[in-house]
Amino acid sequence: MPNYYWNKKNQLLITIYMIGFGIGTISHAMDMVKLGFFGYTFAPFLWNAFWTSLLILDPLVIFLFFFSYKFAVFLAVIIMILDILINLSYGLSSGNQNILMGLYIQIPFGCFVFLTAKHLSRYNSITSFLVI
Repeated sequence: MPNYYWNKKNQLLITIYMIGFGIGTISHAMDMVKLGFFGYTFAPFLWNAFWTSLLILDPLVIFLFFFSYKFAVFLAVIIMILDILINLSYGLSSGNQNILMGLYIQIPFGCFVFLTAKHLSRYNSITSFLVI
């Protein structure tokens, strides 16, 4: 068995992605339990459908890091762009304080994803990304 040395910086980056999308998964799962499937009825249907789809998309990013690494990075960026834009537009237009409060976490995490995606996408697999 080869003796791998783990790149600690890259390991931290992946850990932050996993935690961020894990929090998103848990948050949307809790909403699903409380509100039901397509339970965001206070919002237009497209927003409702997007927020409901995050219950699948957020854990999919985590899963894909192990099986389709580059697509996981791409999907992470797309999800964060859409999530921030949709939450910001709906939160400001409706004055929904819960949606706006969520942006205090989403915007910094989104910026982290945007700023690190280019670095992550230079690698072909999670193994090549993590191993020195």
